[in-house]
Amino acid sequence: MESVVRLSSLRIHNIKNVRNGQIVMPGTCRKQLDYKAAEVLGLYGQNGSGKTAVIDALYYLQRIMIGAGLEEEIADYIDANENLAEITADFHIFSETVIYEAGYRISLQRSEKGAEILRETLSCAVNNGNARSNKTVFMDYQRSDRRNVFTPRKRLDEVVEADSGHFFRGYGKTQR
Repeated sequence: MESVVRLSSLRIHNIKNVRNGQIVMPGTCRKQLDYKAAEVLGLYGQNGSGKTAVIDALYYLQRIMIGAGLEEEIADYIDANENLAEITADFHIFSETVIYEAGYRISLQRSEKGAEILRETLSCAVNNGNARSNKTVFMDYQRSDRRNVFTPRKRLDEVVEADSGHFFRGYGKTQR
């Protein structure tokens, strides 16, 4: 089985006219960790209620996650009265025997160039049978901290040492 990745929730802060907003997928609301059933989410609301902000946030999140550079116009999506915005996405990653709960948070800051990534955080919990590990941050990049490109250092070492190409191999075992 190839891994199946599903969005479980999305939170946005200071994106367009949305100060704080959250969408939770139906399966996640029902606490169903299943990839076989289809999920459909509809967005409806009055003009200016944030529907387009959600779609735009997903677009920029996807671009950032694949490593594409930030487009200048992303700064226009940060609330006009604010300098910082945040997008947080949670995913379920289904593999043969394990379900990973991955979280990705990105903070954007308005700058002279448009916008820049201020901070990125990647966290994960592992569901293996009836056991679930605690959600642990294993990558935290802060632009202002030039000494440490990637923290916690232990996680960087684990990623660099893993040469099998399977990013989550061994993750979720008893942590030191």
